[in-house]
Parts: sequence; C-alpha cells; structure tokens
Amino acid sequence: MNQQIIQGVRFHPDQMEEGSYLRHIKAFQHFTQLSFSKPITFFVGENGSGKSTLLQAMAIASHF
Repeated sequence: MNQQIIQGVRFHPDQMEEGSYLRHIKAFQHFTQLSFSKPITFFVGENGSGKSTLLQAMAIASHF
C-alpha cells in the first residue's frame, strides 16, 4: 500500500493527561488501535463523538 496513506492509528490512554477530554470520548475507550484497510475512509458519527478530534490528532501525528 502507498506509504503516503495513513494505514492506522494507535491510542495510548496512559500517555494522555489525567484531565484530558479524550479520556471521556466513549468511542476511544474500547480500543487502542484503529486500522484503515482501504484508501478511502469515512468517519461517521453523532455530534460530539470525536470525529474532528480524531482527524486533528491524526494530522498532528503525521506532521501535516
């Protein structure tokens, strides 16, 4: 797969600040890794479910 495509994300809850709101997003509480197997990925969810937060974190981690 093309190396310019983000293939996955790993979450490290133990490295998050104690008061971080990321610890309270239900979608992030039940897994530590998210893999993307196709070159197009859709993020769908209700308002406040963490879609924009996840995309922003991925952009920062990718030095975008």
